[in-house]
Amino acid sequence: MGSETRTRARRRSCQATDFGATAVASSVDLLVEILMRLPAKPLLRFKCVSKQWYSVISDPQFIINYAQRSLKPLLGLLLSGRKEQLGPYPEFSFISIGGYGKTGRVPKFLTIPKLEIQDFCNGLMCYSKPHMDAPQFTSYYVCNSASGQSKRIRVLESPSSKRLMAVNLAFDPSKSPFYNVIFVSETSGSELNHLIKIDIYSSKTQTWRPSTKGLFIVPHDVDFGNGVYWNGAIYWYHREKNSLAYFDFEADCLDRLQMPLISQGSYPMNFDYFGESGGHLHLVGTCRPGTTLFTVFEMEKDRSGWFVKCNGDLGALATTFPKMVTPRLSRRYLFSPVSLFRGEKEEELSIVLTIPGSVVQYNAKDKTSKKLCDLPKGFIFNDFMGQGFRFKSHQYMETLASI
Repeated sequence: MGSETRTRARRRSCQATDFGATAVASSVDLLVEILMRLPAKPLLRFKCVSKQWYSVISDPQFIINYAQRSLKPLLGLLLSGRKEQLGPYPEFSFISIGGYGKTGRVPKFLTIPKLEIQDFCNGLMCYSKPHMDAPQFTSYYVCNSASGQSKRIRVLESPSSKRLMAVNLAFDPSKSPFYNVIFVSETSGSELNHLIKIDIYSSKTQTWRPSTKGLFIVPHDVDFGNGVYWNGAIYWYHREKNSLAYFDFEADCLDRLQMPLISQGSYPMNFDYFGESGGHLHLVGTCRPGTTLFTVFEMEKDRSGWFVKCNGDLGALATTFPKMVTPRLSRRYLFSPVSLFRGEKEEELSIVLTIPGSVVQYNAKDKTSKKLCDLPKGFIFNDFMGQGFRFKSHQYMETLASI
């Protein structure tokens, strides 16, 4: 008797489940609401469930609404170092943020032989590698790191690749499911200036076009190797002029943005990091190596100027991690900001820093810190990080965008 009762109960449960599945399938609004709450990587796999699911998840408006709702959560950082310094060790190391993935494991999309990362932007990656059949050519690809989908967008001969100064992605999934890629190439140069041209690829039209403004003259010391996309433009740091050069896509022009005006006290401030997070452009200024003071600046939405987001002191961090302090009479503090990201609340800011032997995360609001991982093998921190090379980081997140 008990067995028959359990059988009937299971039957009713299955019928209820079937009814629920049918109800979800028959109600597009309910299906959209459920899918909107899932992480990007499972959603991309769910495209295979049915034609209806594929249509919903691939819909451009769904992709935009999903990005606006998820607020581009940061899942991790890709830390990269100089090839000549790393020797036999991997050029990239993945650092998990918030428990996503496994720190130290190189993601599959980075295991492509002879891959060279050009740029990351909100879940998309642009990379290059030697052409399969003709090594004198270089192929350039855009890849969705969550789905593994990639597309070749350009092939250049080696001489053209050597004149290439920057390859940058422009992508904001909260505004459009389409992206742009710009190639900045030198046509001629002198000790003072470069004459450059800018070519733009549109994923919407799948075509290339040159900038309508023709050629541009830029100072030779603009750092085209580190571009940041924010609010319709790509920015590059011009250290000597204490400014940011930027290319505005809508105006189709190159312009300059002044850095914050700061008083030069006993310890001059250096701008050690600039990047985008949560739809905002930030600068991190430090007074290294003599102090542990730092300031986070944020740009107004209309580019009218900078304001101070927060001031802080990493003195407590130096106490927790004594390797930050040199054991000398003239005390020096060794740290280098490599990333900044916002939390779920507007006022929450976290700074990721490399210090001798470790990568740490510092919460600027509650002044707490935690060690994320050991500094990866081959990544060596020394006293000269402030004057020369600093590790480069790429923010890793996922997107539903199609390539």
